[in-house]
Amino acid sequence: MKVKTLFLEAVKSRTFVALWALMLVQVIILIILVSVNIHPRQLQIPIRFDAFSAEQYFREQWFYLFNFVVFGVVVFVCNSLISLKILDIKGRHLALGFLWMAIVVLLIATILIAAILHVAGIQ
Repeated sequence: MKVKTLFLEAVKSRTFVALWALMLVQVIILIILVSVNIHPRQLQIPIRFDAFSAEQYFREQWFYLFNFVVFGVVVFVCNSLISLKILDIKGRHLALGFLWMAIVVLLIATILIAAILHVAGIQ
């Protein structure tokens, strides 16, 4: 089936629309969170921690934090398209379960990104 017909089939289900709306709200919250907490500066910010290397904090420029917004949008788009494909192949219940799993991933990502932005704001 084409993506358009799959999308029209999924839109008939209120559950699909509600889960897509919830994912979209999570992505919008992520965009707002990142845009409010990013401050342009010359200092490099810590982006990654590694306990096993000599240099524990790896640093990058401030615009690296925009990648978190890209991550949220990519997760939203890809998981929406994959759920449509699962709807076509395996059925409604498995596709809804996949959407719930994507919502949990976005929730965990938002919490982790908020913590990273908090650490980046301290420097």
